Amino acid sequence: MDEKYANAREQFFAAIRTLAASPDSIQTRLMDANASILAVTIDEFDGDGELKIKFARILDLLAVDQDNIETRAFETAAHMTDFEAVKVADLICDFFYELG
Repeated sequence: MDEKYANAREQFFAAIRTLAASPDSIQTRLMDANASILAVTIDEFDGDGELKIKFARILDLLAVDQDNIETRAFETAAHMTDFEAVKVADLICDFFYELG
């Protein structure tokens, strides 16, 4: 099996499982999935500009910056509308699919 992006695939699978396996609100599920998403670094996609940009977009929608990443992503997800949270969850699923 190809080991390229193995950590990213593992973490995004965990995020998708969190998003899918809970009766909580989409915002709560997204907050819980943040831990897995934030375990991936953008450097893991060196050599693939398209994946790097798509991952950066997910981080941007979570309002992740350099200061206190976990808290900021958690707070952002908590204040998203259902539409915004579903949009991010959809991007997470699409990104996992592209990781192969």
